[in-house]
Amino acid sequence: MNEQMTNDTSGCVSHKLVYKAFLFTLPFWIIIAIYLHDDPFMVLKKYRTYDSDVVLNEEHVGWFIYKNNRDSIRFNSFILGNSCTMAFLCHDWEKHLDNGDRAVRLFGNAESLKAILLKLQALEREDAEIKNVLIILDKSSLSKINLQSGFNHILPAEISGKSYFSTQSEFLQAFIMPDFLFPYLKYRITGRVSSDMKFMNPYGRVRNFMNNDAINPRDWMIKQEGESYWTSRKEEFPERDKQLVVAERAIYQPQLALLKEIADLLYRHNTLLRIIISPDYNQKKLNPSDTEMLNKVFGHECVFDFSGINKYTEDYHFYYEQGHYRPVLGNLLLDSIY
Repeated sequence: MNEQMTNDTSGCVSHKLVYKAFLFTLPFWIIIAIYLHDDPFMVLKKYRTYDSDVVLNEEHVGWFIYKNNRDSIRFNSFILGNSCTMAFLCHDWEKHLDNGDRAVRLFGNAESLKAILLKLQALEREDAEIKNVLIILDKSSLSKINLQSGFNHILPAEISGKSYFSTQSEFLQAFIMPDFLFPYLKYRITGRVSSDMKFMNPYGRVRNFMNNDAINPRDWMIKQEGESYWTSRKEEFPERDKQLVVAERAIYQPQLALLKEIADLLYRHNTLLRIIISPDYNQKKLNPSDTEMLNKVFGHECVFDFSGINKYTEDYHFYYEQGHYRPVLGNLLLDSIY
């Protein structure tokens, strides 16, 4: 009888422990359920349009847009590089290409040379026609040889070569971190995006769902404000001292190896390549040794350096802020290189 009472008592304790464990982990499972249901980063399911109140991973978005439309739009031209690709709209570039060539933008914020190479290799595996490539770089992009970390930089598994599970786990981990989760839950309850919500997008549409062209909300602000857009934002447009400053060297052996791999791949496809070194607002000149190295790897006819003090960087009206320039300048550069 004592043995039976002992068994009953231990069974009761066991059930209580299970129940307590369930209650303890319940919030976690609720969070997981919200993540799976909402798919806040738009990476679990396929969508026709990739725009959200959440700031999305541009590496994934560009690739998904390409795959969504490649059967109906015969993409054979690709804009690669960092976020300054926003200044080069696909339909503007297509005007300089052969009739029928169609472009898509596959960029990444703070893009690295490694990511550019992996995207081209993924296109090659997809048997894509790689007829034209436009690569937008600066000193920062040229110096980066490793993939960026974090949910907003991680590449799709079919580009990076990582497993689907490990790639998706990056997004889940980002979701459950307090600096994302709490603002997101507030947004989910209120249905509104406020200025204190980190990783949220208050602007609505920010891209073309067919070719990933940027739709920059600052264009609307410039249209509304006119000249005061620049005069009222002195902190974003500081005076330049008109003294030429040369950037430190960016290309060493690791960077050179990646550049040669990119060149070899494009050579296999007889690709018509143009590389643009961005005309940054700070007017810092790309190191001449980097320019020389790019010319040796890709050819002088493919490399166009607009950095430093010149007619393109002089006019502050060409810039959204210090880090990004407008399509009006992008078009001038395209006219210059074609």
